[in-house]
Amino acid sequence: MIEKPPTLPNHGLRHRRLVGISLLPAAMTLGNLLCGFLAILCCLLSLRAEFASEYFAIQPRMPLGRLEHAFPTHIVAGAYLLVLAMFFDALDGRLARLTRRTSEFGAQLDSVSDMVSFGIAPAALFVTILLRPARDMTPDVADATAMQVRLGLLAAAVYVSCAAIRLARFNAENVKSESSQRAFSGLPSPGAAALLIALIALHEQWRQIGFTLGGVSVPVVLRWLTTGVTFGVGLLMVSRFDYIHMFNVYIRRKQPPTHLVWLILILGLAWFSFELLLVVGATLYVVSGPLFALWQWRQVRAAPPT
Repeated sequence: MIEKPPTLPNHGLRHRRLVGISLLPAAMTLGNLLCGFLAILCCLLSLRAEFASEYFAIQPRMPLGRLEHAFPTHIVAGAYLLVLAMFFDALDGRLARLTRRTSEFGAQLDSVSDMVSFGIAPAALFVTILLRPARDMTPDVADATAMQVRLGLLAAAVYVSCAAIRLARFNAENVKSESSQRAFSGLPSPGAAALLIALIALHEQWRQIGFTLGGVSVPVVLRWLTTGVTFGVGLLMVSRFDYIHMFNVYIRRKQPPTHLVWLILILGLAWFSFELLLVVGATLYVVSGPLFALWQWRQVRAAPPT
């Protein structure tokens, strides 16, 4: 007679299994992830379009369909896909709290999606604009471009590394309380990505029109500026500067009627140049952390000794 092996007891957490998930918040998080994936695909399509005329007698058809005709370049399409990813990222947490379905699974899935959409994808878009051949290439421009590519790759590597550290630290230190929903320690990855993709979208707009100022190519200057910004926002993500939660602090609460004037100014700037509005808004949010820390330091210095 063959004896059956004894069944091992279930030791709680070691054998815990995921029974179910909340479908709607998880769908929003996956929408965030897919927008990041499509933005990376736009990087590949951009490079393919730049070199297609050299290798193909007929321009190959691209897989994005009508989306390609809505934007001037693939890079702009990728940038606005990341804006849509931010919309999904803002919705998933709100839906999870409204339906009372917050879970550890949702938090981990959100971090993975944020790493793709706000860590890897913005860096890929930035590297793509550096790798494209410059118009009217001369030897001097070629040398400057090679230096720009090397520094840009270093900046992108720093950005991606800091985004991973920022998201891992947030998961380790996250406290599910009301105060934790009002402020962040360090620049949030969507805020860092917002400034980076805003500069990329503005670069594409000025590159299309060949914008020059005093004989200097403004897109070239903007690429150097974006390289420095990529370094800066990467370091701000792993800093300890406090950043407010824009939705929970400003959008949810009631505002005085005078704030309608600011709304009209914002809409006017959006009508003039939506890319420029994104740059201004993202810059104000990125610098708000260091400025608030400086204001707190001055308040402490000005306080009378006790």
